[in-house]
Amino acid sequence: MLTEAVGLRFGYTEEERILDGLDLEVRRGDVRILGGESGKGKSTLLRLLIGLEKPIPDITGSVAGQVFLFGEDIWDVPGVRVRELRRRTGYVFQNNALLSNMSVLENISVPLSYHTDLPDEEIVRTSRRWIDNLLLTGHEDKRPAHLSLGMQRRAAMARAMAMSPELLFLDEPTAGLDAKNSEIMLSLIGNLRALSNVAILMVTHDLGSARFLGGRIHLLLDGKLRPARTYQDLLQSPDPRERELVHDDQETRFG
Repeated sequence: MLTEAVGLRFGYTEEERILDGLDLEVRRGDVRILGGESGKGKSTLLRLLIGLEKPIPDITGSVAGQVFLFGEDIWDVPGVRVRELRRRTGYVFQNNALLSNMSVLENISVPLSYHTDLPDEEIVRTSRRWIDNLLLTGHEDKRPAHLSLGMQRRAAMARAMAMSPELLFLDEPTAGLDAKNSEIMLSLIGNLRALSNVAILMVTHDLGSARFLGGRIHLLLDGKLRPARTYQDLLQSPDPRERELVHDDQETRFG
């Protein structure tokens, strides 16, 4: 098991539970899509799973359950161990989180320089390979401000892949992109799987991406995670809220 949530309950107050008794498993080779209404906890769930948000379980009921990363309870191990486990993952933030004073090449090199003992020439070689894989060749010396949003997102993805992660977290990788660049992004994500067999857990408003990537969709509604299903299953769902989310996705893609 790469990551697992068991009975996860989370809220900043007892009255406002963002996640309410949620269970999730991601195994090797999985592609899981997290969909649902905006602002209802999908990105929070990603941060909890990777240990970027690590609340202390309390007695009020606002926080409970367990979160495992590579089989270890990240709420019950020292912070240094959480950081060690996190190195086996990649994370692409919706805002890309690139360092503005560094070039594309330098941004991608950061985790390799910080977390490995590789010689400089090997770090550059690895970084350039991911620049090529993410269609950024010719832009490696540019700073983020001189890149389009799509290129910034691809640079962030190259940086996330530089450490050869076993599990890749993607937070709205197509957000803000037009239809053409969204298709490019999904194609590149599919290529990442072919190149590395990385498992993917992706938050997205674009539920149709599950068809392209061969993944299954979990909908987060009312703090609970619905069982994983295909896009076609959701089209035929008897639940009007589920059908509405798929309908909204189709309007976004084809309207």
